[in-house]
Amino acid sequence: MILNFHLTNIESRVFSSPEDIRKYRNININYDVNLKNPSVVVQETPLGEKSIMRVEFTFAINYMSPNIGHIRFEGASDYYGEENLDELKTKWDSGKAPDNIQNEIANTMVSNVAPLALMISKALGLPPSMPVPVINFQEKTQAQKKKEPTYYHG
Repeated sequence: MILNFHLTNIESRVFSSPEDIRKYRNININYDVNLKNPSVVVQETPLGEKSIMRVEFTFAINYMSPNIGHIRFEGASDYYGEENLDELKTKWDSGKAPDNIQNEIANTMVSNVAPLALMISKALGLPPSMPVPVINFQEKTQAQKKKEPTYYHG
């Protein structure tokens, strides 16, 4: 489980003017996730003093083809689990980190920075950094308009 998540650095940059950016119809957005430097540390937690594994991360959103800007986040997540953390760190250092733990850390990171990335991209005049859901209200067909019984008696 992730006990703590924090950012240490946010960097953003635009390489084109807003007018130039609006001209482009197809901009490739690349996401780069890097989990690195795991370390086992002792920390006071809501569960008492525990050994945790702190994993640093970098998450970059690169606007490419054309190269018009980037947004980059750096920080760390603290992981606590039933595993032997020293063994986990050894596995991680040898390139054999468990996928489920990497996924938990990466998904926590993305869910925390995605709203911030959207605000930054808007402030910089860049296209939305994450897909924004599209709402599409459609007129009901005759079959859908047919009234269904409610089975409510009262």
